[in-house]
Amino acid sequence: MARENSSGGCGCLVFILFFSIALIVGKCDETDGKNNQTQATESHTESSYAYSPIEEPELSEEERLYIDNSLSTGDTPYSEYYGSNYKCPHSQCSAIEVTAPTNSDIVVIIKRNNEEGSVISHAYIRTGRKYTFDLPNGTFQPFFYYGEGWNPEKEMGNGVRGGFVKDESFSKDNPQDIRDCVLSYVLQLQKDGNFQTKGSSKSEMF
Repeated sequence: MARENSSGGCGCLVFILFFSIALIVGKCDETDGKNNQTQATESHTESSYAYSPIEEPELSEEERLYIDNSLSTGDTPYSEYYGSNYKCPHSQCSAIEVTAPTNSDIVVIIKRNNEEGSVISHAYIRTGRKYTFDLPNGTFQPFFYYGEGWNPEKEMGNGVRGGFVKDESFSKDNPQDIRDCVLSYVLQLQKDGNFQTKGSSKSEMF
C-alpha cells in the first residue's frame, strides 16, 4: 500500500551551506485511522543546530559518471540488505508520509525502536515527491539521507552499497509512537532558519 501521495513534515540538516531544515510535522489523528488524518500541522521553532559548512573535495572521475543519476520514487535500493518493506495486511494501518525537499533527493530509512534497530522500511524519494510507508502500530525512528547523484556501488558501511556522490547529509527524528494514524513529514531547506535539526551520521544510519 506504499504509494506516492501525502502531506506533512520533518526536518534535517544540510552541511554544505548555511542552511537549516524547516521541521513541519503533521499530527496523527489517533481516533479514526489514517483515512481521517487531521489537517493541523505544527512547526518546531527551537534553536538551530550549530554547524559549519563543509568544503567538499572535487568529484573523482568515477563520481562524475553518476552525478546525473537518480532512482525512481519508491525504489528500495537496500532491499538486498534489509529485505522487503512492510506491507499492511489490513484495510487500516498506520503510516509515515514523507515529502522530499525541492532541491535534494533523499533516502528514508525507518527503524524499529528496539535494541537491534532493525529496518522495517526504506525508500528513495526524488526531489519534491511524496511517498507513504505502511507501518504496524508501534514506535519507529525515521532517518533521512540527502544528496545528489546516485552511485549504486558506493560503500556505505556494514556491507551496504548505494549512495550519493555529492552534497551528502544525514539526519533523523526522535523515535515516534504511531498508532492508527499517519505521521507526515515535509522536508524544506530554509536559509537562516531557526528550526531545530538533529544531525546523524553514515555509521548511525547504516
